[in-house]
Amino acid sequence: MIGSITLKVCGITSVNDAVTSAGIGADWLGFIFYPDSPRHVTEAKFKVMAAQLPTVKKVAVCVEPAPPDLARLGQLGFDAFQVHFRPDLPLPQIAAWSEAVGISRLWLAPKLPPGQDVKAEWLPLARTFLLDTFHPDKFGGTGQTGDWAKYERHAAAHPATTWILSGGLNPDNVAAAVAATDTLFIDVSSGVESSPGLKCQEKLFAFWRALGHR
Repeated sequence: MIGSITLKVCGITSVNDAVTSAGIGADWLGFIFYPDSPRHVTEAKFKVMAAQLPTVKKVAVCVEPAPPDLARLGQLGFDAFQVHFRPDLPLPQIAAWSEAVGISRLWLAPKLPPGQDVKAEWLPLARTFLLDTFHPDKFGGTGQTGDWAKYERHAAAHPATTWILSGGLNPDNVAAAVAATDTLFIDVSSGVESSPGLKCQEKLFAFWRALGHR
């Protein structure tokens, strides 16, 4: 934690990046199990890294997984499961993720177009929601700044839910993002990279300084 902010560094692909992220105060490390992501790690690679990872909470990031896939990832010791999905997905499919891992460990990350909000029927299925930048062809990882006003509106309307701010955050704008949204939970990935999947130590420490001295 950096000050009052819970920090998740996502797209971890190496032990070195995990250790550096933990060193600046990351509370969560995100590992992406989506083959189309440039930050994708396989289950086999994660198993090799697992014993050397710092003792920081870990979240498995997936896109519309089958419940058995979530159960299998659960056996790898993840503390939470971040699921990205299209907003027109049938409710029973979303509910199945909640049943597979439990509402306390499920983080829902709906792919919300501009003007569309989190549906009320989703709220009982998870205690945590991540709002990322919308892109018609991608599930996150765009590097583009998100809709801070939408985030602030959701967090104010549903204070019992944990809300994670994501999308295009970097050392130059994170202090402004916190000021604009009053967020208590930040997700960063491309904004602290030298290339997709490779974290930059200098940018990570700059991010830490920006949060600590905002």
